[in-house]
Amino acid sequence: MEHVNHPKHYNSHPNGIECIDIIRHYVCDIANAIKYLWRAGLKPEMGMEDAEKEIEDLKKALWYIEDYYSNFNGRGQQCICMRNAEYYTAFKEMTGHTVEDVVSGYPSPIKEAITNLLFLGLVHNGCVVVCSLFSKKTPIENIQQRIADLEH
Repeated sequence: MEHVNHPKHYNSHPNGIECIDIIRHYVCDIANAIKYLWRAGLKPEMGMEDAEKEIEDLKKALWYIEDYYSNFNGRGQQCICMRNAEYYTAFKEMTGHTVEDVVSGYPSPIKEAITNLLFLGLVHNGCVVVCSLFSKKTPIENIQQRIADLEH
């Protein structure tokens, strides 16, 4: 039953953080994108090379991010902007973890993509929080960089 309730590819984070503890606080598309980035390279599939499976998970994350950007315009949800310092505090209060703890251990482009996604779509007090991006690259650009690295 452990492989159903707490699968290894979602709870093998270096800091012991389980994916669900983070994504339950996010809107659907962002939660799913984070989930696929979280497990990329960790969930083997018979008949696929590890890099091939990681690329597939990264492409699924891209699909959810693109869906978020193309469909989310605040309809039915109130958006609030927080300064980054306020966000870090709200994130830790809600999840019990720091952003730094969540992204540690990932390859650089994925670390940046997850960090950027953590700043999009957090549901806090019934509102969707939007903050500034962590890096100059978008999550899409970071994920595309990781795919390119894996393909070469």
